[in-house]
Amino acid sequence: MELVLKGQLENVFKAKDFINKNGELESRGKWQLQFMEKVESDDGFQIVVHKVSVPDDKVSLYKDSIGSDIEVPVKAFSSNNKVLYYGI
Repeated sequence: MELVLKGQLENVFKAKDFINKNGELESRGKWQLQFMEKVESDDGFQIVVHKVSVPDDKVSLYKDSIGSDIEVPVKAFSSNNKVLYYGI
């Protein structure tokens, strides 16, 4: 099964590196896409803002698409009773 998130791309940025309390680099920041998805219902629609990490080699696919509708192939996982996505 393939999952695809669709929406309007608002921003592309690299997250901060994670530094532990000893000042040591724990992990490098990942590239993130921020986009808005309109979720329609019988009573109107809701705008959902997604933040999805993408591999370094996929960033160039999205950097010139800010303000445009995009489709991002993703995988999903659960954390703290929330469904989260990451780009593939």
